[in-house]
Amino acid sequence: MPPRSSPRVVIAGGGLAGLACAKVLAEAGLPVTLLESQAYLGGRASTFLDQDGEWVEQGLHLFLGAYSQFRALLRDIGRPPRQVLYFTDDLRFEEPSGPAATFGTNPVYAPLRTLLGALGNNDYLGPLAKLSLLPLLAPSVLPDVLLQRFDRLTVVDWWRRASGSKQALERALRPFCRAIQFTDAELFSAYNLLGWAHQTLIRPLRARLGGYRGARDELIFAPLAAWLKQRGVEIRMKVELDEIVYDEGSQRITKFRLAGGEEVEADAYVVAVPAWVFAPKIPLALRHRPFFADIIDLPTAPAIAVQIWFDRVITRRDGFTMVARSNCPVYQDQARYTYPYAKGSRISVIVSPADALLDWSDAAIVDHVLADLGAAHPEIAAAKVVKRVVLKHKKHLIRPLPGAMTKRPKQVTPVGNLFLAGDWTQQEFFGSQEGAVRGGNACGRAILRRVQYGLLK
Repeated sequence: MPPRSSPRVVIAGGGLAGLACAKVLAEAGLPVTLLESQAYLGGRASTFLDQDGEWVEQGLHLFLGAYSQFRALLRDIGRPPRQVLYFTDDLRFEEPSGPAATFGTNPVYAPLRTLLGALGNNDYLGPLAKLSLLPLLAPSVLPDVLLQRFDRLTVVDWWRRASGSKQALERALRPFCRAIQFTDAELFSAYNLLGWAHQTLIRPLRARLGGYRGARDELIFAPLAAWLKQRGVEIRMKVELDEIVYDEGSQRITKFRLAGGEEVEADAYVVAVPAWVFAPKIPLALRHRPFFADIIDLPTAPAIAVQIWFDRVITRRDGFTMVARSNCPVYQDQARYTYPYAKGSRISVIVSPADALLDWSDAAIVDHVLADLGAAHPEIAAAKVVKRVVLKHKKHLIRPLPGAMTKRPKQVTPVGNLFLAGDWTQQEFFGSQEGAVRGGNACGRAILRRVQYGLLK
């Protein structure tokens, strides 16, 4: 049933969540204005051209095969996943001055590799260490609502109760926690870990890891922006939300005030910026309410993204490599498929936990990365660095401390015409591209429900 009216919606934030929300609303015929503070779309998943004309990533991103709503978005805008992505069916683990292993990740697409990887690689994970992962991950077969009780425990708490294999913790669990959400296992909610395992188990045929076939700006965000504009969405770049104006009498948002003083009025207002950007802009009259107080209290984690170009090929792998006992827990050589670079390799690295390194110089951070990865992968130590880019993000993700995951807000707020979209809102994929799309989709659907009931006029 079509909406009875077409209220105007303004969205602050041009990342995946804001764009996904705009798509849902545009498909329903609502007039939408999207505001983005940067000169490019994509938020924390964005890519941009530097002064040399090279694409730079805000951070290394992988595409999990279980990302269903993100996959659907790509198809809807005429960008079939096969044109945007390439998939691998293994994951390599390395350790500085230690053993390495490659495990198959999909028993359907790579059955022999998966079987041999599970039975072999015993110098990296011994048989008992592998077996210890079974009771630790067993609860992930439960539905999400039952997994939430694990939010009171850290990964290390649950590891002690369920497993206790030191090798499994240091060579599998810890690098995963550091790589996926930039936080150490002692501070990482067990609910978060089990949630990721749950999403893989319920979609076993899609237990794959995907990389991008180019810059996300060209592959996704530019086509998505064009798709939205064709359907009437107004996209304004380099405009920053300064204030959310709330009227206590009507208990509604009345306008978004932008930096520079311009005021934007609408019937519904969507905040699709990160929680830590939204928190200081929450109107004073609302800050004491539990819903908004929980947002203000959400913890954040920093991350450092490092991209390094080399004078030679250091690896033929197109997939992702996890590094144990290092705060450089994951890297990918992107020179072949993502950003073809004829002279050698180009690796993208995440540095986390990054708290202690934020004050380091770029040169010191690169030296640290090269030392750790070079000890794990000798070809890196032997190669010459041609170019380097370091991006420091003091706040890059909601830190999955125990209790934080279940405190994340829903997309509908206590204010009748204020809505939230983001990977930090309630949905099943924590802090991810899929989570951003799901958060945006849920926000858009919530607005449409209000429209159907005549609550946004």
